Amino acid sequence: MKKICVTGGSGGAGNAVIEHLLAQGYDCVNIDIKAPKTRHCAFHEVDMTDYKSVYDAMAGCDGLVHFAGNPEPDFNHWDSAARFNNNTVALFNAFNAAQAHGIKKVVWASSETIFGFPFETNRQKTLPVSETSEAQPQGGYALSKAISETLAEHMSKLYGMTFIGLRLSNVLYDDEAAVPSFQKIPGYWEDLPHRKFNLWGYIDSRDTARAVRLALESDVKGAEVFNIAAKDTLMRQPTQELVETVMPQSDLDPKIAGHMALLDCSKAREVLGFEPEYTWQDVLGLNQDGTPRGDS
Repeated sequence: MKKICVTGGSGGAGNAVIEHLLAQGYDCVNIDIKAPKTRHCAFHEVDMTDYKSVYDAMAGCDGLVHFAGNPEPDFNHWDSAARFNNNTVALFNAFNAAQAHGIKKVVWASSETIFGFPFETNRQKTLPVSETSEAQPQGGYALSKAISETLAEHMSKLYGMTFIGLRLSNVLYDDEAAVPSFQKIPGYWEDLPHRKFNLWGYIDSRDTARAVRLALESDVKGAEVFNIAAKDTLMRQPTQELVETVMPQSDLDPKIAGHMALLDCSKAREVLGFEPEYTWQDVLGLNQDGTPRGDS
């Protein structure tokens, strides 16, 4: 499997995936509705809701990484409907074109939002959350991701394909101009409830790309999902303090100490061999308490 189709390859995470796969000796094809800022590989400008265009662009590929879709949360009723429609049609078209071309392995971006983002009227009974925790999708975006996992299960059985969904935490970039930027993290520390919407989690774009490659190279069969997140939260306050202050109705596993993340990635570690390599402290040059490294 050497030629990988990456849908959404012009976006931040998709671009990181392409750069990483190319560095690891893969060939890539980028399928996106917009051109990339920097062209690293063959590019097809495609509306993912146009099935024939998706099918044609995927010809000759050996594997599929599906990252295309509208990643924004729902801001209102109309946005929710539009996002659900776009994301579910785009995903079906990608999956269906893959099976038609004989592609046997698909890795795609599912989401942590399945667990209950933004936790306004709901809660998880126990923390951290794992792949077996209750799915509580709260809007069009999260519902589209939940349906993507169900669709993967059915298509895996129907066509004998492997589908690996990565329940990605909030992907961050070492880029001040990016909306999800590491540089914004210190601004979150004085408002503990602000980032409860995803349990104070994050994942570096480079770790996201490596998780994709490990999934492509794994011997997983059937349809599986994996949590993918950094090993810690993006807050300087300890995890226990965050939960007790903001989400006291949830029971925190007593094994959670220090700043440990609330998205349990042990399945990804055990099955895919994935360990996150980057933390916000590394990117920003700060200690866990927010002070500059080198300070006593």
